[in-house]
Amino acid sequence: MQKKRWMFMFCMFALATVTFAEKHVGNGKISAGSTIYIAPMEGLDSFMVAAFHQKKVGLTIVNNREKADFEMTGNTDSQKAGWARTVFMGQTGSNEEASIQISNVKTSEVVFGYAVHKRNSVHGKQSTAEACAKHLEQFMRNGK
Repeated sequence: MQKKRWMFMFCMFALATVTFAEKHVGNGKISAGSTIYIAPMEGLDSFMVAAFHQKKVGLTIVNNREKADFEMTGNTDSQKAGWARTVFMGQTGSNEEASIQISNVKTSEVVFGYAVHKRNSVHGKQSTAEACAKHLEQFMRNGK
């Protein structure tokens, strides 16, 4: 009976493999042309640089925090597909989670925050970075 319950739970988990959750916070403004420093984030930082260019986020990335108007910090978690998910479901993508926050360097005010969770992501951290950049660009354009 326990084995059937485990298999049922596994199937229910597998059915939910293409989910996307997001959450925004932020009260301040980020003006196009501002400078931003992207702090090291377990490998996500290099993907964020590429995503900024791909999604045409209107910020200038700098390598020196002291020269930046804003700072991006965050964390990320990646879980590769296990053998059971690969064999039984044919899914080879990883589960990706990332959360970022952007703070004004001078005032320390958090002006933007975003969290994303992607299941069975074929492109891994690239997908989460692109989601963060896309929503940042929308926030800058629309103010929300």
